[in-house]
Amino acid sequence: MEALSCPKFAKCPIYQKNVFKNESAGETYKNLYCNAGETRFKTCKRYLVSEKVGRPAPDSIMPNSSLSVDEIISKMMIAQ
Repeated sequence: MEALSCPKFAKCPIYQKNVFKNESAGETYKNLYCNAGETRFKTCKRYLVSEKVGRPAPDSIMPNSSLSVDEIISKMMIAQ
C-alpha cells in the first residue's frame, strides 16, 4: 500500500518552526509534497537530503530547491 504522506512530516523543521511568512505557501508545499503520496514526497529535496545524511536539511531548503541533493549536502558540511 502506498504511503499517503511523508513519514518525516511530523518532525520537519520547516513546519515545526513555521518558517513560512505566508501561511498559504506552507499549505501549498504540504499539498504538493508532504501529503501528495509516496511518488511526490520522494521528490522533496528535504526528504532526500535527510535520507542520505540521517538528519534534517537546513531550514532554508525548500522541498523544490533548485540545488541538487549533493549541493545541499556539500553546503551543510561547509557550514559545520
